[in-house]
Amino acid sequence: MAPYANVAVIEGDGTQVPFDAADVIYVNAGCTQPAARWLDGLADGGRLIMPMTSDQGFGGVARERFASAGAVFRVERRAANYLAQWISPVAIFPCAGGRDEASEQALAEAFARGGWQKITRLYRDQDVPDERCWLRGPGWCLAYH
Repeated sequence: MAPYANVAVIEGDGTQVPFDAADVIYVNAGCTQPAARWLDGLADGGRLIMPMTSDQGFGGVARERFASAGAVFRVERRAANYLAQWISPVAIFPCAGGRDEASEQALAEAFARGGWQKITRLYRDQDVPDERCWLRGPGWCLAYH
């Protein structure tokens, strides 16, 4: 990638390694929650493409269950706000550093309930009422409006 001045390759755990403000962050492995570093690292107008998968998400997924295996979300930062939307179903390998048991269980339950296609926002606080949250984690929630 050396010939491309606009590209930087950073080795390390992508959920932890520091980086400059980014216009695009593309996660190519299934996580159970957005890393704070990714959200913090988005420039205003920046986009995060993030597959979220439960422990049901890889290997031997029947076609009729594919949509519940995982979902790719697009998160766009607008100042202190984060717009979010579902892009597509996904089954992909797990993201090292981007998973934990509690959020994996919560994500599996959220996929079982359905409704991920209606996501419109990612909030970085706990003040969002439960009926608006599709999935809540420590300090964030994916919500319907």
